[in-house]
Amino acid sequence: MAELKARWQAMPRAMRWAVYALIGFAAYFALIEPAIDKTNALANRADIHEATLRAFTAEGGAQQKHVQTLELGMRRFGEVEFLGDESTRPLQFNAAVDRILREHAVSNAKSVTKPASLGQGVLTAKMGSEYRVVRLVRDIEFDAPPEAVAAVVAELERTPVVATVSRVMVRRLEGKAPGDRSVHATITAEAWMAAKKG
Repeated sequence: MAELKARWQAMPRAMRWAVYALIGFAAYFALIEPAIDKTNALANRADIHEATLRAFTAEGGAQQKHVQTLELGMRRFGEVEFLGDESTRPLQFNAAVDRILREHAVSNAKSVTKPASLGQGVLTAKMGSEYRVVRLVRDIEFDAPPEAVAAVVAELERTPVVATVSRVMVRRLEGKAPGDRSVHATITAEAWMAAKKG
């Protein structure tokens, strides 16, 4: 250490200043310049987000209309969940449908559940190249009074895991007992899932 100190003191003053300058340049390019680049990148991102928020705020009337449309849809149809995972959504969907039928005293229901693909549209375009949208379609048939059929359809529409009730068909029963108000209902309920392609 003493030898290094002696060498340092033996160097001309201009050489020592040159070493200081070299250390300063190295520190600037190793520490300060990357910090400035990072700060500029964050400032650019902040400017983009600020412009987005300003544009969003400028659309005040259109925003309010969209919010009202969403609120109306939630009042009419209830909350809707995002696409479920293909490993859990079928269990959730079938359990929800079974619960609804049980709650409305539908005991003679027959049903078939099958997967189907969702046609081209905005949702499928947003899924990217790795995923596809699969519709889990459950066709349910049962005999019940009209009020029970209406209650089942309404409850299915309000259940978040049910994406849509795509078909409701009600017909009179032939040869029923006098005073029996039962009808035959065919209801198709769907849940939508995100599944990996391939």
